[in-house]
Amino acid sequence: MAGLFDYKNYKVEISADALSIPPFRDLWDRDKSKTKHKATQELSYVYFICDFKSPYNIYDENERKTRVLEDHIKKADWKPDAVVKAAMDKYNEFQRTHSMRMLESARNLADKLSAYFDEVDFHATDDNGKPIYNAKDAMTNLKQVGDVIASLDSVKEKVEKEIDSKAKIKGQKKIRSRER
Repeated sequence: MAGLFDYKNYKVEISADALSIPPFRDLWDRDKSKTKHKATQELSYVYFICDFKSPYNIYDENERKTRVLEDHIKKADWKPDAVVKAAMDKYNEFQRTHSMRMLESARNLADKLSAYFDEVDFHATDDNGKPIYNAKDAMTNLKQVGDVIASLDSVKEKVEKEIDSKAKIKGQKKIRSRER
């Protein structure tokens, strides 16, 4: 979503163009303070949760929400309301391509696979006393983890190239990462 949000001096800034888009403008306008502190916090939440290149994107969705809440909202009881959710939906609408959706689905699947490996207990048995997990099957699955990681990296690289190609502007100049 090049140009609408920018991350400078440890805070998210919103461009004048973004303020013409209703959900972002609604967040901005409802904060009546001069500093727009609350609007900036909520826009930071939207940016850090939704942006493909967010540093919080290394976490699964629930962990990402928790970390962004702790780092940027700093109110444990805060929940995104309808206006924040509408801004998130709009941000995602502008940003997500088919390949990004595929990457997100693949990451979710990889998170589930990781959770499965975390739960494997070779001492667990069923009602008949037979082992639930087989070490041989686990080893076979473990050998394929490298392929899963390589596939995720490949799709991520394609998505990043797609983002970079969309960031080109007139004269074939490229928008710098700080200008996105």
